[in-house]
Amino acid sequence: MAKSENSAAPQPELVEVVLAKDHTHKKQPCKAGDKINVTPAQRDWLVGKGVVSAAGEVTNG
Repeated sequence: MAKSENSAAPQPELVEVVLAKDHTHKKQPCKAGDKINVTPAQRDWLVGKGVVSAAGEVTNG
């Protein structure tokens, strides 16, 4: 019996960050101040490149 098409791989957790400078995200140009959703690993990479500040993560609460 084949696996069901509904058993997709779990999606990674996303966090919302605020861009500190212009950046292309998902092939779309974004400006400083825009909010984008990324994985924690992507956020860490963006922090390392100075695209978002370490405090750039948006929290709900």
